[in-house]
Amino acid sequence: MLSAKHAALAVKLLSLSLVAALSFFVATSKLPESGFVRDSVESIEDSSNTVMKLSAATLSTSLAISALPDDFATPLADSLADMNIYFVAILVVLFLEKILIRYGIKAAFSILIPLACFTGMLFTATRKDILKSLAVRLCVLGLAVAFVVPCNTHITKVVASDLTAYVDETIEETENGAGKLNEAMEGGAEDKTIFEKLSGLFQTAIDDLSDLMLHFQNTIRRCLNSIAILILTNCLMPLLTFFVLKWILKELFQIAIPLPPVRRSRGAGPGSESGAGLVSTGGKGP
Repeated sequence: MLSAKHAALAVKLLSLSLVAALSFFVATSKLPESGFVRDSVESIEDSSNTVMKLSAATLSTSLAISALPDDFATPLADSLADMNIYFVAILVVLFLEKILIRYGIKAAFSILIPLACFTGMLFTATRKDILKSLAVRLCVLGLAVAFVVPCNTHITKVVASDLTAYVDETIEETENGAGKLNEAMEGGAEDKTIFEKLSGLFQTAIDDLSDLMLHFQNTIRRCLNSIAILILTNCLMPLLTFFVLKWILKELFQIAIPLPPVRRSRGAGPGSESGAGLVSTGGKGP
């Protein structure tokens, strides 16, 4: 019959084995399909679609402006086209987030958590403190890899709800502007100037070149504001997540490097007194 001590040890080992089995066989397959994780993936996909819609809107507006006669708006068209480098950078960050969610959770619950449980079992059997510390660190690392990014996407979705509405309005306004500009260039009465056609389509006073330039400058301003919002919500906050994860890794796996002992100079310190005692004071021999 097992003693109380051995029974407690067996219970701990069985509990850790059960946690490792549940993590490997249940959590690895169930958590990626949970509503919490799927909402995070859908939020990232929605952000990617928004970025691509704004990119398409700026490109279509740039092409429409380039079609204006005399190339007077070419600098504005080039400014709109140059914005796409920011969209590419934002999409790269979003794809990295999606990969981390998709594979990070599986890696955490199929490798890190079972490894932490196995290390905990070794600690229970050997009672070595280094194994206990390693088990705790592996467990915290696995949970961080699994949940930091999904939590960040939910927080971003709540915080940036008002800002994303501004981006959607900008996309709609930019697309409408490009469509109206193309319509003015393609058809309409031949006796009207391009400014008269645009004035009727935009339902505003566009009487000369300066008015048209001001209209597209306002479009560029709204696009720049939208890019800043997208960078804030889709790049800076995920980067903050990565920095938090980096800090966790640093705190978990930091290694204390021992410093070399400081050498005292010869004749300094308490030993200098004993050294002084070797010097003859009276000059007498034995």
